[in-house]
Amino acid sequence: MSLLARFEEVAELLFTGAFRKNAARLQPVEIAKELVKAMLKHKHISISQVYVPNVYRVFLHSNDWGPLASFGDAFLIELSKYVFAQGERYGFTFLTKPAIELHADDHVEQHKMFIEVDFDDSVVVDWGEDEDVPEDDGKWHEATNIFRDGVKTNLAPAEATSRNPEYFLEVIEGPDAGQTFPLAAGEIHLGRHSQCEVVLTDPEVSRRHLKITVTEQGWLIDDLGSTNGTWVNGQRVVRQNLAPGDRIALGQTKVVLKRDTAYAK
Repeated sequence: MSLLARFEEVAELLFTGAFRKNAARLQPVEIAKELVKAMLKHKHISISQVYVPNVYRVFLHSNDWGPLASFGDAFLIELSKYVFAQGERYGFTFLTKPAIELHADDHVEQHKMFIEVDFDDSVVVDWGEDEDVPEDDGKWHEATNIFRDGVKTNLAPAEATSRNPEYFLEVIEGPDAGQTFPLAAGEIHLGRHSQCEVVLTDPEVSRRHLKITVTEQGWLIDDLGSTNGTWVNGQRVVRQNLAPGDRIALGQTKVVLKRDTAYAK
């Protein structure tokens, strides 16, 4: 039995007939297929490894999200196992076991989905007591997990490693020019989505375009699979360290990392 057929079988057991084929609603197996497409689209090739995203944020219309979310974390765990198994079949490398998030977003057309990806080696994914990914002749088992902040996810938030409230981002070009945002949290997400810490109105910026992480060494910028890319000092980047004065370009927007002169010695 193929991995996709096995996933479909497990999904039917989880939902006890609620998602029958040809029903007028988004099918779980469609989400599984789109996750694999996103994995293949955003793979990064290094000298010796092919890395694929380990964080997948699936945005669904609330009418599609509600029935899926009501069944709890077991579905997310099965999606995680399925993506992991497919990645291993291709010989890909994950930074951690895949973390799947489901979000309601009525900007997404009903029966469609929008998927954002991320590479984050700090996430913790719990498959419960059953930690094994099945071989082709194996069986998948239902597991449970925890709900966090009303979002159905098996992604554990990383703790901030340090705080630097004296540093901030200033938008110097684009629709939001003149705005400033403090870098006081462990992770700052920039994008058009309302859940980002820095919300931009630039139409060429992705919903979750990039994130900046405060580390013990300074700041780390990660492109989150954006459509138009992320540029630092004129060079396109996927992941790179930042320093005060660096200029970040995303869409029509340019942002500078600065230090508040009130803290200068």
